Amino acid sequence: MRILIVDDDYVSRAKLTALLSTYGQCDAVPNGQIGLQMFQEAHKELVPYDLVTMDYEMPDLSGEAVVGQIREMERMMQVDGAKEAKILMVTVKKGMKEVSASYSKGCTGYITKPVTPENLIAALAEIGFKE
Repeated sequence: MRILIVDDDYVSRAKLTALLSTYGQCDAVPNGQIGLQMFQEAHKELVPYDLVTMDYEMPDLSGEAVVGQIREMERMMQVDGAKEAKILMVTVKKGMKEVSASYSKGCTGYITKPVTPENLIAALAEIGFKE
């Protein structure tokens, strides 16, 4: 499985990389713009990401904006039989407004920080991934 981790906080990226490396190959980037570039390149090379973890609040582009752009890219680059990446929003925000907005943009799941092995495993199981 290919995993893209998008988070502006180094510690969060490192922690998610450590936790998710048992599931597959992880690429971690510090902002939404680079995340979009990586996602697009992976599609062009026909090795798309299966899972994207997306920080909700980032300085360049919000996680919501990036998720919306990823979903649009997937629609435009649709290859027969290709499946959408699962997107797990990762944030300190717990409000219904943020959760609803994330799902409306196309995220598959939602997890609040601090990420722990337990809450990550539960969130991944909810979106169909098992270790």
